[in-house]
Amino acid sequence: MIMPLSLRNLILLFFCAAAFAGCANLKEVNAFAVGSRQTLDKQRSEDFGYYAYYHDSTYLYHYLPDHLRDVDCHCEAEKQADAHIAGEYNQLSAYFAALARFADAGASFNFAPIGSPVPAGTYGHVHFSAQEASYSAYVARALSTLTTTGYKAKKIRVFMTEYRDSVAPLIMLLKIRADNLAGRMVNLQLQLDHAADSLISYAADKAVKMPVLFVYEQKRKELDASLAHYQQRVHELETIIAGGQLIVDNLDNLHSKTFKDKMMSFVNALALNYH
Repeated sequence: MIMPLSLRNLILLFFCAAAFAGCANLKEVNAFAVGSRQTLDKQRSEDFGYYAYYHDSTYLYHYLPDHLRDVDCHCEAEKQADAHIAGEYNQLSAYFAALARFADAGASFNFAPIGSPVPAGTYGHVHFSAQEASYSAYVARALSTLTTTGYKAKKIRVFMTEYRDSVAPLIMLLKIRADNLAGRMVNLQLQLDHAADSLISYAADKAVKMPVLFVYEQKRKELDASLAHYQQRVHELETIIAGGQLIVDNLDNLHSKTFKDKMMSFVNALALNYH
């Protein structure tokens, strides 16, 4: 018996839809991508950066100036460095937005702003290597291609395989910077302790001691909070790197229970830190 054409088409459509859904409906990958994007957006929006660090350094390391100009912060280059780092965060956020779309055909994200490639160079005390610039340029170029070629959800394998060599190193560089800045903040805290202790110990008028102590406590709390944020930032970036590598290592097993369980452990870790 010959099957009616309409019925054959319906069955064919059903199997095509099932196959597509099996590839596209990767809710664990989607959840990880969404969590990573939220984490990167949160880190990008935090206030303390290289500009804030060097601004504080100018007066904490010169706490007995003869003139106000002695503690002026000529830190425009550090502002540029912070802006370039924010640009890298924009690119990575857009990358995970794209990954979320590939893992869930129903997801909708605006990739903009993707951000321009970070130019190599030295900005005050911050250096962007040619290698880092090439990672940034590649990610920006890849994301620009995505917005114009209309990649489908089934292309997740191509996406992960092609771009992992630039995305993962770029996240690693952000982690290294965060770790480095956290270390600098520890030194800044020690200098704050030294400056406050000196001013209190050698103040001839006891009435001066209380204002010094009050300002010290305020600044110490501020630095403590910033340091805690950066230490957490390092941990979050490590989680994102590990989760991304897990996807790459399991491109043939994205529906396995073992992969899903491990993936959700990263999702839960990011969610715990985000809220």
